[in-house]
Amino acid sequence: MEEIAVVTIFLVGLGMFSYTFCAVWFLRAGGFEPKGAGWVRALIWILYAVLNVLIPNLFLSDIISMVVLSIYYLLVGWFFYHRSRNWLLYQLFFFTVTYAAQIIAIYFVVRIAKWIPMDSVVRSYSMLLMKILLVVASTAGLRILVRKRGVGDRKNLKVKGMMLVPVISFVLIFMYMQSGDVFFVRFGYEWIIVYSILLLIVNGYCVYVWYDVAANRELKHKIELMEQQNDLIHQYYEDIEQNYNQSRKIIHDIRNHLHALEQSVKIENNRYFQDVHEMLNSLGLKFYSDNRMLNIILNDKLKKLSPEQVECNLGGICLDFVSDMDITTIFANLLDNVIEEGEGKCDFWVKIRGEQIQDFTVIKIWNPASGSYHPNCSQKSGHQGIGLSNVRYAMGHYNGELKIEYKENIFSATLVFPG
Repeated sequence: MEEIAVVTIFLVGLGMFSYTFCAVWFLRAGGFEPKGAGWVRALIWILYAVLNVLIPNLFLSDIISMVVLSIYYLLVGWFFYHRSRNWLLYQLFFFTVTYAAQIIAIYFVVRIAKWIPMDSVVRSYSMLLMKILLVVASTAGLRILVRKRGVGDRKNLKVKGMMLVPVISFVLIFMYMQSGDVFFVRFGYEWIIVYSILLLIVNGYCVYVWYDVAANRELKHKIELMEQQNDLIHQYYEDIEQNYNQSRKIIHDIRNHLHALEQSVKIENNRYFQDVHEMLNSLGLKFYSDNRMLNIILNDKLKKLSPEQVECNLGGICLDFVSDMDITTIFANLLDNVIEEGEGKCDFWVKIRGEQIQDFTVIKIWNPASGSYHPNCSQKSGHQGIGLSNVRYAMGHYNGELKIEYKENIFSATLVFPG
């Protein structure tokens, strides 16, 4: 009897340790930095281990046990490991999976006992060991799945509806066990194993698909931001075009008045009139390109650099097949990066060249750059890094391609339009 008591205490202790270890191990899959003092967390997990044994034996109810333990586990995760709604969801999945694993272990041993004679003590030990084994295995599998397909919190992602999946799964298992006694006696207890395995698969698949749902929503949100940004930029340049058109009319009238003044006022030194003409020239548009919208954008952006810093040759190319909206998106974003890099630098320069190479229209922009370039990462503080994504998105409308190179402190962006 003493030996049985020792083995029982050992296995119960092993079970407490295993369940607690799996709970901690799963939370650590999120890579969170634990909060609070170490001794406080140790006490919390010791209490969790005790509750895993105390609650089931005190109330003899799976519902009470799972509700109390799951709420306790969610609170521990929220206050000591994360403040993530998605990880609350993953913790619920963890509880559903481990509960189903324990059900499978129990009924698997019941089935084995029909083939291999076991007394009650051996059967209880076998159930405990099988539960430990399956809980550890299911935790390892769910942990791998979450690490590969885990989703961070996003404002546009709804979590509440997804939380119904593990909750309903748990309720279905419990109801099936409570109402299926006649069914089990007639058809065998292996059906509860099959049922639990199917629910495990469903929950695992939901975690897997959740990643794609989140990615699609994030992509949709990103596209919405890109479209909003493009609309604002395009509206800005349409306003600039209107201002330029009005300015050109005013400048034309002023030139006529100046010519009249020059003829009516006989001044030997007409330097004053030359200075005024030069000032009016500086207010007019420079014709960098034959494309109306591209010319407006180039004038707006390149005015922040001195003429000596700019070399632009876009003669001979035609971009009439590109919409004004996409012209704005592509060149405004690329030139914003150029101007920001050259701001306040006297030795800065930028070169813009366009060529028609067979059936391809190729435009290259290059300039010196400091630091380093990392694909898909913005080097600007406070920016979301969607500028180049906007460019690629707009190029995709024409099956075009954006090629980025950073070599020997020279940054270059090459636009290739087929056909």
